[in-house]
Amino acid sequence: MDFSLLGPIAVTSGSGQLSLGPAKRRSVLALLLLQPNTTVPLEQLIDSLWEDEPPEHARTVVQGHVSRLRATLAEGGADAYGIELATHGSAYLLRLPEELIDAHRFGELVALARPEAAPADAVPLLREALGLWRGPALTGTVTSPPFAAAAHALEERRLTAVEALGRAHGTLGEHEQAAAVLYSAAVNHPLREGLIAGLMRALFRTGRQSDALEWFHRTRRLLNEELGVDPGERLRSAYEEILRAEAADRRGAGSATGRTPQRSAGDSAGAAAAGGEQVPAQGGAAGSGARGGPGRAPSAPRLLPRPPARFLGRQDQLAALTDALTDRTTGESPLAVVAGPAGVGKTACAVQWAHQYAAAFPDGQLFADLRGFGEGDEAAPAEILRDFLLALGTPPERVPTSAQAASALFRSLVAERRLLVVLDHARSSAQVRPLLPGGLACATVVTSRSRLDGLVATD
Repeated sequence: MDFSLLGPIAVTSGSGQLSLGPAKRRSVLALLLLQPNTTVPLEQLIDSLWEDEPPEHARTVVQGHVSRLRATLAEGGADAYGIELATHGSAYLLRLPEELIDAHRFGELVALARPEAAPADAVPLLREALGLWRGPALTGTVTSPPFAAAAHALEERRLTAVEALGRAHGTLGEHEQAAAVLYSAAVNHPLREGLIAGLMRALFRTGRQSDALEWFHRTRRLLNEELGVDPGERLRSAYEEILRAEAADRRGAGSATGRTPQRSAGDSAGAAAAGGEQVPAQGGAAGSGARGGPGRAPSAPRLLPRPPARFLGRQDQLAALTDALTDRTTGESPLAVVAGPAGVGKTACAVQWAHQYAAAFPDGQLFADLRGFGEGDEAAPAEILRDFLLALGTPPERVPTSAQAASALFRSLVAERRLLVVLDHARSSAQVRPLLPGGLACATVVTSRSRLDGLVATD
């Protein structure tokens, strides 16, 4: 005889699944199975079955459900399995071998798995454990807080096992399998930072850096919009780990080839300012033309989100960006502002252009969500500069803590590079200025709900 809590409440015997009756009867059984071989007071059952004030006849109702469950178990041959539903005064005890309960077997299998120390053994153990799940835990019980809390606790244990399975695959070098395991759980639990961090690492190790970074930015936006908080240590650590790994790869590639970028006078870029999405950008100056520029170096930082799916239209705005960011007339670093109301597609437009012309910026493309219009705090320049400096290969211990010093180091590092910077959701000109690269061959695209006239006028 098997008892199922990891999905719809069910009891299966040799003759098939037993009929358990209405939700409250299933809930009584579930509560007894959650505390096997332990006396459960009648009052606890009553409090769990009725979210509001229980009826006067609640005790009689519970007693009736217990009586029917006892008869159902007997009909299924409970005695042969050593199962007994006993009454102890004003409490009940479901006596049974605990391995008959799927939640107990799940816990034992997970406890045996050691994803880091013995990953080859952990993978089948964790897969068997997760295979016991047939849907959301405690399906078919009443919706009172005690059952909701119990279902949540079981779900937390499932997600912990999913994360452990992802780590086991990762330890074995099976990063595609790790990403597949973690992906669906991450979609259904988009605010679980440990899960997202594991998925980011798996995606990065399969060569899908843009996907990994997109998960970080998406989760950061959700945390900010729904909870008003910034990413925690696990998510930030995964993000910085990816940036450092990319920087280390670039340093290794540079020392292996011994090559330095070759530039000509025509590679210098000039300045520009742009209007909103509906107004063509006003001229600036340029570096190497975006069309037909040199191929992007594989070791350059590539922090752009994935290009928007099914991007249509906006040809005038894309052309305006091209004019602004490839104008050669002023001898200053090009800057374009894409402005418009919420939801009009500013980010999609900027990211689409950035991907189309990435080859014109072979030294990399940087991206940052400045969070200027969320419910939480906007991104501090020092936070964004730290991400940029790590992506450019700066060792963590050499990243300045002050925004002023970090901005100076950033400008110094990119002064001779052909680099694109995309700054999304800027609230003010002051938030953007410390993040401007300044190098003549660099270009910057800013999106905002405001026109940022001060930035356009001075920069």
